[in-house]
Amino acid sequence: MNLSMSILILILFSNSAAAQQIAGGRHCVEPGKGQFLILVGSAGIFGVFGHDHTIEAREITGCAEVNEADSTRSSVELTFATSKITVLDPKENPKDRTQVQQTMETDVLRVREFPSIRFHSTGIRRAENKTNGLIVQGQLTIRDRTQPVSIPLEVAAENGLIRVKGEYALRQTAFGIEPVKVAGGTVKVKDEVKVRFELFLK
Repeated sequence: MNLSMSILILILFSNSAAAQQIAGGRHCVEPGKGQFLILVGSAGIFGVFGHDHTIEAREITGCAEVNEADSTRSSVELTFATSKITVLDPKENPKDRTQVQQTMETDVLRVREFPSIRFHSTGIRRAENKTNGLIVQGQLTIRDRTQPVSIPLEVAAENGLIRVKGEYALRQTAFGIEPVKVAGGTVKVKDEVKVRFELFLK
């Protein structure tokens, strides 16, 4: 359950035609646009009877500093408020959703102790064979444990905004998080979670 959580993301800057439409300077996450999802699967002997979970990070702040002359000197910093990470699970009943939400907040993210997830970039390079593709390398901090991440994404100028889209995976145990187990361990969530996002910067 982490963001990602890749956190994430963002930067936008290569010598491609689409990137050339992006002005240098400071570009910040536009509230209320896009989506950042964390997809958690079930595992274990009877994992098929467990539930997959769809979780959304709903409060993401941060900005990219775009160096128009040298894209590799651009940078990004993002912060995710853990108290605003919400279990969606549209097919489950409200009682089950509430239980999963509580477990995530108290056992997994421990939101009182760790109110934010943070990401800052350490490098940017072009993705091979993708006109608008970039690889953003950086440091992701969850529950005060920091790990290096490499996030592939696509960047494009769209209606006066910068659209950043990508998908990646991370392991909960890399951040000291023990995947949740129930029924004596016969049902548990997978260690690896997938993160899928589309964010807009202005």
